[in-house]
Amino acid sequence: MKKIMAVYDEDPFYAERLSDYVNRKEKGIFKAQAFTSKERLEEFAKDHEIDVLLAGESVGKEEIRDVKTVQKIYLTEEREADGIREEASVYKYQSGDDIIREIMAVYCEIPGVKAANPGLAERKKRIIGVYSPVGRCGKTCLSLAMGQLLAKEEKVLFISLDTFTGFSQLWDEQWKRDMSDLIYYYKQGRFHGLRLNSIVYYLGDMAWLPPFRYPDDYSHVTAAEMAELLTLMLRESVYETIVLDIGNYDRQVLPILEVCNVIYMPIKEDPISQAKLKEFENYANDFGSRGMKEKVHKIHVPLVTGAKRMEHFPQELLWGDMGDFVRGLLKGQRGLWSS
Repeated sequence: MKKIMAVYDEDPFYAERLSDYVNRKEKGIFKAQAFTSKERLEEFAKDHEIDVLLAGESVGKEEIRDVKTVQKIYLTEEREADGIREEASVYKYQSGDDIIREIMAVYCEIPGVKAANPGLAERKKRIIGVYSPVGRCGKTCLSLAMGQLLAKEEKVLFISLDTFTGFSQLWDEQWKRDMSDLIYYYKQGRFHGLRLNSIVYYLGDMAWLPPFRYPDDYSHVTAAEMAELLTLMLRESVYETIVLDIGNYDRQVLPILEVCNVIYMPIKEDPISQAKLKEFENYANDFGSRGMKEKVHKIHVPLVTGAKRMEHFPQELLWGDMGDFVRGLLKGQRGLWSS
């Protein structure tokens, strides 16, 4: 059953627009309902269990004191907290995605809260990995194009484990939370699917996680732990597919490769690249599982040149040679990761 989010604000346009946005973005988790009067809210609360009540700052505390809800969150009109209000609060005039992330961050701190993913229990889920021991072979471009194209048909989460992704420069943005936070919650035994919703961003239809804040953060998690966390993310979230850019994750990479349903491996033909590939194959044969070899599909990907504008680069991948290549790659190959 979906969790109920009530939005109570004196501005009917704001309440209705925010509720509509939540319903479009948070399919399967929250169902939002807008209210502009205390009477309508109280009547609704008699017959429905409200999980989150978002109340405009102009709404008095006494006015909603008797409304039963798991969590009350105030929509403030000042970006910085004034230090007076003790209740949970979210800045009202920011993007819808930012509001959702902040709501999730507050809601996740409630003891016993778990994700509920109706309708996904019977659906096949998978992790599509992109990895190569060869450098500068198009791994990240391939992953980004694949994730965006698959997201047009299903719910996709893109994750990069590369040491330096360049995403903060591509999007010219710094993030409040990232993979480092997920590792912290995982280590504390406090991870569940809703944690993802306090962190995920969107590139078109594709959800993606901001990467590790600093390379040193990798030292706090083993490859086996990372593999387990990836499995938890997939199992406890609404996402059907994780597209995983493993990047240069050469730190005992085999546990991560093992949880992938299929692994696309871009390669090059120069002698050094071929030598690196041979070393990896020897390593995988000696220490990998018996089915590892069947998962790996070696491919040559097209060269990607610069975009007209850096911030548009991920989207432009879809309309160049890489986009055409990935469309051809995905056509008729879904059986590889569904088996």
